[in-house]
Amino acid sequence: MATKKKEVNEALELFGKKIFNLRKERKLSQMDVGALVGIDRENIRKYEKGLQEPRLSTIVKFAKAFEVDYNELLSHGS
Repeated sequence: MATKKKEVNEALELFGKKIFNLRKERKLSQMDVGALVGIDRENIRKYEKGLQEPRLSTIVKFAKAFEVDYNELLSHGS
C-alpha cells in the first residue's frame, strides 16, 4: 500500500514540475496560468508543489493552455 502512495506522490511531483517548467519557459505568472486554465493562483501553486491531485479535466486544461499533449504532462520523459 505504501508503494502506491509513493507512486502517487511521485506522479504529483512530476506533474507539478512539468507545469512549473512550462510556465517559466513561457514567462507566465501563476495568475496568468490560472486565467488560462480557470483556476485561482493558490491552486496553481498547490499543483506545482505536488500538494493537490488534478482531475483529468484539469490536466487537459493545462495541456490546452500550454499547447502540449496531455500525455506530455503525465509522462516521465523530459
